[in-house]
Amino acid sequence: MSFDLAVWFESERVSTWDAVGTYERLCDGDLAGAGVVASGAVTAFHRELTARFPELVADEDDGRRPTASPWTTRLDVSTAHVIMPMSWERADATAPEVVALAAAHGLVCFDPQADVLHHPPALRGKGGPSLRPCVGLTVEDADPDVIERAVHRLSEENWFLILERRSGYFLQVGLGPNAGLATGGFAVEHRDGAMERHYRCVLGERDQVATLCADYASGASAWSVDTQWDSLF
Repeated sequence: MSFDLAVWFESERVSTWDAVGTYERLCDGDLAGAGVVASGAVTAFHRELTARFPELVADEDDGRRPTASPWTTRLDVSTAHVIMPMSWERADATAPEVVALAAAHGLVCFDPQADVLHHPPALRGKGGPSLRPCVGLTVEDADPDVIERAVHRLSEENWFLILERRSGYFLQVGLGPNAGLATGGFAVEHRDGAMERHYRCVLGERDQVATLCADYASGASAWSVDTQWDSLF
């Protein structure tokens, strides 16, 4: 099994669920149904991508792979899209470069493992937080549904997430013993710039955590969950 990413051009911001449908059709070879359009940006992206990470040239069945290549099979490429299957062992290093390269070329990059669509700067909103999960890729200007799913994916192995607006302004969540709590508990911290504005609360319900994250992402002026915030200063 490989870790896959897909890149294509969108003229306007689309939802994650639209991206899921596009990706599934691309995997089926249905470019017309996917609605993707040919773009010079896709060609330029593919050219720069394979300069960094060469395409496979040996028969994939013989188990040989160029040292510089993270791919598990040849890329699925057209003038409108690129699907990249990479090894899980190389994904931590390669996937962030792919997302950044797609953004630099003005293309979206879809992560089907987490159902997350990474938008280029031109399609990002204003004021939305970045999402950095314990496991997975950082998402700039994360959509509310992406944040909610990240909360519900928190586990013993994937135990924290951070929502950040800018340096010193963040909300972070830690789950269970890794966060210094009993199994099942959630430690939530938020900081509004200065060290003396750093607070912490402990929650027992995942839905409460999801609500606090939604409040933070929306820029709400008050918390929807009635909880006690203790100063960490």
